[in-house]
Amino acid sequence: MSTAVRRTRVMPAARVAPQPAARPAQRPPLEVVAPRARSIRRRSLAPLLSGAVVSLSLLSVVIGHAELVQGQMRLADVQSEITSARLLHQREGLTLANLENPSRILRVAEDTLHMAPPTQVRQLAHVPLTVALPAPHVTPSSGGSPARTAASGG
Repeated sequence: MSTAVRRTRVMPAARVAPQPAARPAQRPPLEVVAPRARSIRRRSLAPLLSGAVVSLSLLSVVIGHAELVQGQMRLADVQSEITSARLLHQREGLTLANLENPSRILRVAEDTLHMAPPTQVRQLAHVPLTVALPAPHVTPSSGGSPARTAASGG
């Protein structure tokens, strides 16, 4: 392996020959011209327009998020109403089951309504529904007891 060292020549500044000064080219005479209205308007309108587009897009994103949050709040309210309605339904179902309990019904009938099971059961005779029955015979009542019919047998 050989190492190559590159040597450069450094020339002193005095040896460099000065270049002759260049003459300035002839310039045309200066004139006053009217400003370009279109290019100035375009240059000043472009940043305003792009700023307006960015502002409107950010505003629409904020409005969208606000609508989303309001929808989530409404959904949470409806879900809480559903939960409370389910709990109320379960409570009312338990109350109804307690009210339909046969032992409770029997206790209310005996204690509150003073009902008692019958001492005797009397069977009614079979009556065909296709045959018309005669009209009952009504007798005028005497006294305070209600009138009895001949068909009642009593």
